[in-house]
Amino acid sequence: MEAHHHISLFGPIDCTCTDREAAALALVTAYRAAQVSERKPFMAPDFVRHRAGFTHIGELWDHTGQGGMDDESIRGRQNTLLELTAKDDKVWGIFRVVGTHTGSIYGIPATGRPVDVIEVALWRVENGLIAEAWYFGDELGLLRQLAQNPPDLSEADPVG
Repeated sequence: MEAHHHISLFGPIDCTCTDREAAALALVTAYRAAQVSERKPFMAPDFVRHRAGFTHIGELWDHTGQGGMDDESIRGRQNTLLELTAKDDKVWGIFRVVGTHTGSIYGIPATGRPVDVIEVALWRVENGLIAEAWYFGDELGLLRQLAQNPPDLSEADPVG
């Protein structure tokens, strides 16, 4: 069986993984440890990101383009895994993104403020690579840490 991590907020857990699940956990652990610019080798050629973690911030700040962060967005970025579990080809994780806001995050210019925000993700692994991903970050928490107020949405069209 491939070496892998079992990480739980609830304390030690016994491994009941299949080899496939162990490989998926090891892959996602390595992916999260890599810098943003170093993640492509972990992703399938036809990788699909269904939702980025801070998508709504990007919409509010009129961010365009694929992805909203790069290596300069959060200097000293650490991705601390808090929970990681796998079933079949899916891996679920909860992690903290910690560092200093030194570059654009989904259109918000650098503030120099500290960042410590929770993000939840679901990855689907196929043929030893991440084929699909969904990310959900604490967007309001991030805005508060960056001392940003969302635009006035009272006149906005409702989201369907």
